[in-house]
Amino acid sequence: MTQERTPLTPKTTVAITAAATLTADQREVLDDLYQPLIGVAGYGLLLVLWRQLGLNHGTQVQLKHSELLNLLNISVTELEHCRQRLEALELMQTYRNQPDKLPELVYELQQPVSASTFFGDDLLSVLLLDVVGEKQFKRLRAHFARPAMTHEGLTNISSQFLDVFQVNDRLIATPPALISETKSAFNDNEDVTNWPKQTAESHFDFDLLVDILKRSYVNLEDIKANRELILNEHLMYGLTEPEMADYINRSTNLATNALNARQLQAMIAEEQRNLSRSATPPSEPGQSHTAKTSETASTSASTKKGQYSKQERALITVANQVSPMAFLNKMHEEKGGFVTNGEQRIIENLLSKQIFSGAVINVLIFYLLMDMKQAALTQRLTETIANSWAQAGVKTADDAVKEIHRFQEERNKPRPNRNGNRWSQGTVKETLPDWAKKDYQPAKKTADDSVSDAQQQRAIDRLNKLRAEKQDRNGGDA
Repeated sequence: MTQERTPLTPKTTVAITAAATLTADQREVLDDLYQPLIGVAGYGLLLVLWRQLGLNHGTQVQLKHSELLNLLNISVTELEHCRQRLEALELMQTYRNQPDKLPELVYELQQPVSASTFFGDDLLSVLLLDVVGEKQFKRLRAHFARPAMTHEGLTNISSQFLDVFQVNDRLIATPPALISETKSAFNDNEDVTNWPKQTAESHFDFDLLVDILKRSYVNLEDIKANRELILNEHLMYGLTEPEMADYINRSTNLATNALNARQLQAMIAEEQRNLSRSATPPSEPGQSHTAKTSETASTSASTKKGQYSKQERALITVANQVSPMAFLNKMHEEKGGFVTNGEQRIIENLLSKQIFSGAVINVLIFYLLMDMKQAALTQRLTETIANSWAQAGVKTADDAVKEIHRFQEERNKPRPNRNGNRWSQGTVKETLPDWAKKDYQPAKKTADDSVSDAQQQRAIDRLNKLRAEKQDRNGGDA
């Protein structure tokens, strides 16, 4: 409900303020989309207010309304009418100060929405169409609807952040107090729809996720607050933006519109666990088709040199195609075991550090469970090896296998006997499980077989289904 307004006079003092300055794109949106709705006088008032801030180097400026009236050559009544239009379009907010305190009013200027948000809003777009007519509306739509660049036939060879810059992994895991304080200072002014792109591995589009959720009842502030959680779930299970939006909608309280983060995690874990039992896992998360093509091409180039065994080449290929949780599930299935809650927390912790790609984590899982014969992942051993790999600059599955080779060579060097690191022989000497072998054929059962023919056949069927699903998703270019 609108508060009762104090009558405005030329002597009424006002402070003009804004959280940020206008960009060139925002000015274009104001000129072409908002101006027809505001009118000439209203648009003049808006520009004068912004200009007064600019003359004062963008900080707060205080003046009397008589100065605004002189600049605009309009009456008090007309100024009030213009101000109401600006308030209604959320281009400014008006605050009344406490009695006997100056300034009497505060005008807080707001940033206009983007062109895509403007045309996507029913109220704004319908009002604009009504004011300017169909012909002009189509001209404006054509001007702002810039076609997105297509990447068909192109391979993304761009360098990633961690490929170029070296950042201490301990500082990433536990940021200094100054960094935390600085993030808190900027969080209040952060626009939910303009998040920066994620880490090198992730191609998860938060802008798209927010656009999907705008039409639902979800509180977008909750999405911003749980950004890291959403990214980790995406990395762990390979969820797409629409899939994540569906989980978020189902984890949101209808009465309060609040997102239940614990329910979101539990729902995703349970449903993905059930899917992994009946279907083959999706492709590697955090990678678009173009990015995956680039990594596959890079892997192929490095593995053609004959420096890896057949099993290692197959491991690198599979590691780049499967999400960490799906990979861990399959490893345990082949051994007749199951994923423990502790293992899930270990994978979540590794992903939250945003140091390794999912492919590197998959090689680490394989190394621990299959090569080192561990029954399950343990936090101490996993973090010891992961920390060593991080210090060695491991970025890809290819790097991880090279690091295993390097460790083997170090272990094989003559040295005095001593009790040292308890890593096992540093090579991927265990062959891939049956489900990951492209040319696998069921072998006859022997007395020593720990996996039955039926289990082997089920693994083959799951792998075949995976390849079929990947071909369908990528248009036959899996």
